[in-house]
Formats: sequence, structure tokens, C-alpha cells
Amino acid sequence: MNIKILAVSVLLSFSLLACGDKKNQDSYESPETSGKSSVGKSIETEDENKLKKSGEVLKEKYRDVPSAETGPVISISDTAVSAGGTAEVTVSVKGADMAWNMCGIHVTFPDELKCVRLKDDKQDVKCKKGEAVDMCDGFIALEWIDNKPDELINNHLGSLFFTAMFEGDSGQDGEIATFYFDVPEDAESGTVYPIGYYFMQSDMFRNLAGDASFEKYAFENWQTGSITVK
Repeated sequence: MNIKILAVSVLLSFSLLACGDKKNQDSYESPETSGKSSVGKSIETEDENKLKKSGEVLKEKYRDVPSAETGPVISISDTAVSAGGTAEVTVSVKGADMAWNMCGIHVTFPDELKCVRLKDDKQDVKCKKGEAVDMCDGFIALEWIDNKPDELINNHLGSLFFTAMFEGDSGQDGEIATFYFDVPEDAESGTVYPIGYYFMQSDMFRNLAGDASFEKYAFENWQTGSITVK
């Protein structure tokens, strides 16, 4: 099978898993990501409905993984926009130039914002790919619309998911993608909307060697962003 066709097939399967049924989805929301609360929650399974402490899923996944001294740093930009305008939010990476093979990441935003989609009746998110994914064989970005976990609902958060895949470690440093959010027309000047992350067991930022310390560093050191109303 052609590598690009294979890559797209893998990404489609992964994106459906990452934005689909909430059953059996271990997840984590850091305090910095919440639009309404500083306390994150997580759920083991829908049947058990067992709430975990903030960060537990992330810690459990990498508990036995050695920590790296350096590695990839994923960051979200800080931007400002007038009320009623459309904010551009960019996710970037540094410390991983020509060193990563695949990513799958959830970005969160307060549900007062509207994530701009290509079509209102579709999940596909409008985005502009950056130089970090110039050589990717597939890139998908979707808004998480249905079956969102209670953590997002209770904290009044929306989420989008993006994933990219390369042939080899061809991911570069720089901007991964820019996403667009409509700000309410009645938003007050000085309002700050936090843009953060939501961690799921299936999320990834890995190299071809599958170095778990590399991935652990990325998720333990990611940096949140914001949209400020002028």
C-alpha cells in the first residue's frame, strides 16, 4: 500500500478513536487548561464512573518511564483580538527538529468561543498547517462534538484534536498548525480565554524508535496559551 494512503488510514482510525465514544477513555486535564475551574477530573470507565485526581492518568502512563533531561516542548500562542473577531491560535514545537514521527493532541478552549470549522455540519476544523509538518504524509484536525467526557462538560470546555504522521522522523521544529476561534461580540475588554490541553491515554508525540522518555517529556512540559479581548 502507498505510504500516504496508509498514513491517512491510520490517522482516520486514530482520530475517530480520539474524538469518539467516551467509554474506556482514560483522560487528564491539567489545572491550567480549565476555562472555569482549576481542578481537573478524569474517568476510568463509564460504568465505574470513578473520578481520579488531576494528572493521575498522565502520571500512571509514564510512571515507570525514565525522565529525559531535554526533549520536545509543545506550546500554544498567546494572542489578542477585538470582541466579535476571529482569533488565530498556533500550536508549535521546539526541541524536536527532524526527530518526531507522529502526534495526536487534544486542545481545549472555553465553550464561549466558537471553533471555526470548514462546514457547520462537519467536524473538520479550519486550520493552516505550519512548517513543522511540511513533510507529513497525513494531517487531520477535528472538533470533538459528540460524546464528550464529563471533565470537559463540567468545566465548560470544548476540544479539538489534531494528528500528523510522517514517513520516518521528518517532523520539524516550528509551527504545527494555526486554528481559528470566533470571540463573542459581547465579550468584555480584558477577558482572557485560556487555551490548553486534554490528555487521553491514546494521545502521542513520538519518534520512530518509540522512545517513551521523549514522549513523556513532551506531555510533562507542554505550555498553554490564551486569547485576550482587546
